[in-house]
Amino acid sequence: MQASNGCHNGESASTSNDLQNGTCTFEDSVEVNGDVHKTIPSKIRSQTDQDIIRLIGQHLRGLGLNRTAEQLMKESGCRLDHPSAAKFQAHVMDGDWPKAEADLGDLKPLLETQHSLIEMKFLLLEQKYLEYLEDGHVLEALQCLRHELTPLRFNTNRVHELSSYMMCSTGDELRRMSHWDGKGTASRQKLMEKLQ
Repeated sequence: MQASNGCHNGESASTSNDLQNGTCTFEDSVEVNGDVHKTIPSKIRSQTDQDIIRLIGQHLRGLGLNRTAEQLMKESGCRLDHPSAAKFQAHVMDGDWPKAEADLGDLKPLLETQHSLIEMKFLLLEQKYLEYLEDGHVLEALQCLRHELTPLRFNTNRVHELSSYMMCSTGDELRRMSHWDGKGTASRQKLMEKLQ
């Protein structure tokens, strides 16, 4: 039998670790895309090593080296993101603001301070507000500003700046004044970078 790297024609060999999106697993049942696989011990035991592996994986993904990052996660037995964080990211990238806001509650135990949660919510609502404005949904934008952003009592100078964007008559003017990329993948990816 020939030596291998753990994969045969796209299928993992029984000795390889399965990729998960989140944390390291230490002899848990591994669930990937709804399928439960056999128990796999993690090769990486210390929290410091897990954090370093995760950061390297995230950096590799940022460089566009997705398969390399995936292989690193498989070999280490680690998951790149916490499952709640992965769900949150998917909802943000889809612009599903109600679900993304609900996901923040799941992330609360992972955050260091209550201030971090408020800051994350503010950034999320800021994106939601700008997208409403760009789409011409002025009433929804105003509701977001008055009833969601303002009550947070966070970065009031920015709230005042955001309110001035209500005067923009076109999407181009809004994007220019706010130095924002507009609704879509680019601005949502920048939002995710701020949220991390």
